[in-house]
Amino acid sequence: MAFKNHYKTLGIPPGASLDTIKKEFRKLALQYHPDVNAGNEFAALQFREIQEAYEILSHPLKRAKYHSEWKLRFTGTDNHMNWSQTPVAILNDCIKLNKQIALMDMFRMNKEVIYHRIKDIVSESNMNVLLHHRDEAVNQKLVLQLISASSELPYKYAGTIAGRLKILAGDNEATQKNIRDFIQASKNRNYWEKYYPLLVLLITLIICWLMYRLTQ
Repeated sequence: MAFKNHYKTLGIPPGASLDTIKKEFRKLALQYHPDVNAGNEFAALQFREIQEAYEILSHPLKRAKYHSEWKLRFTGTDNHMNWSQTPVAILNDCIKLNKQIALMDMFRMNKEVIYHRIKDIVSESNMNVLLHHRDEAVNQKLVLQLISASSELPYKYAGTIAGRLKILAGDNEATQKNIRDFIQASKNRNYWEKYYPLLVLLITLIICWLMYRLTQ
């Protein structure tokens, strides 16, 4: 099993105080609590991750043991614990997100939560890591994973996500085409969702008019 970064789960630095840990836990617990996310498998998974992180980091002995295990697994880590990101770790975060999305009911999924998870994956700090390492193979895979994760999001989110994807794609024309196709598909879906009610109304009016004419 992969070693979990509980500090990252709660969005806090390794040196965070107990008060900070409690504050961030309460905020995230309210956001992902099952009572306000009924039937949302993604939120349920996030809530369990948050609970696990809080249980360990809020308990002095468990937290100390966690730090010791970190140092054993990652030699050369200083006392402040260097939680540096890597391109592969960022890619794995996105793969994990796609697996979670695959478990969701697409009609009940919280798309805003998914969008914010994607924003975290393509955050400024992560983009700097990806562009610094210039691992083209990882970047192309990440773009495809992000397109997959974003496929059901509203069009209003597509522009922000696509901007980051284009930077990662670089000069790879095949990947750039995938991004253009993603934007176009999102735009088409937006048009359909926007005008579908009007189309239904128009068809209903035509049917009513025809029925009226036939009865005359």
